[in-house]
Amino acid sequence: MLRLLWQELVFRRNAIIGWSLGLCFFPLVYVSIYPSVAEEMASLADLEIYQAMGITLGTFADFVGSILIIFMPLVAAIYGIINGTGTLAGEEEDGRLEMVVTLPLPRWQIVAAKAIAFVISSLIMFLVASVVSLLVFQAIESQIETEMVGMDLFTAVMFAWPLVFAVGMLSMFLAAFCANRRIAAMIAAAVLVVSYFGSNLAASTTVLEPFEPFFLFTYLDASGPAIMEGQQTGDMLVLLGVGLVSFALAVFFFQRRNLTVGAWPWQRAHVS
Repeated sequence: MLRLLWQELVFRRNAIIGWSLGLCFFPLVYVSIYPSVAEEMASLADLEIYQAMGITLGTFADFVGSILIIFMPLVAAIYGIINGTGTLAGEEEDGRLEMVVTLPLPRWQIVAAKAIAFVISSLIMFLVASVVSLLVFQAIESQIETEMVGMDLFTAVMFAWPLVFAVGMLSMFLAAFCANRRIAAMIAAAVLVVSYFGSNLAASTTVLEPFEPFFLFTYLDASGPAIMEGQQTGDMLVLLGVGLVSFALAVFFFQRRNLTVGAWPWQRAHVS
């Protein structure tokens, strides 16, 4: 299993570099320009379209939460969908999965190796983004007024990772459950989009309020106080729990999957 895990990490090497650089775009661009646009940002704080998107711009901590803590995991979750759906259903369609299952490993170890590889690769991405965010903050700290310190920003970015973990494991479950990668990716993308907009709208619309617990972004607090004080432990446990349950379901359905036939779990091959 360790050898397979190493191969999975090597396979993701370019993705780790590319997505890490992509996530660093947010602190390098948006955080670094804050001193020059702080007054303009504060004047836009009351726009309804920003409120609907969960964006608050009143203080530097609010700005960081709305840009880094919302959009970085939203972008990184796209990697989770690509990785999660591609690592099982995608490899099955490409013909690589048939070779992998011939290894002297039980299927659950194959899924575990791919899941651990995703966890390690995504954690590296967030670690790089957190370090860059810290360095950018230190560069502009003397130009802004805020009660934040560098480690507040570092931990705030890292605490956004559980949401990406939940989306990645959910995508892996869908890859093992659905008939093909396209369907799995469409469902995972729909879950991500609905979770993002649903959590924001539920906070201001009573009609959606009963459904708020079902939106993943509900458990990621991007407000200024949360940036400085940290995320709620219960919210982090919910996201980690969603990821672990999704992983267990991925193992369950992958062990019962008929490879190369593109069938749903309830479908069985018929002898003609």
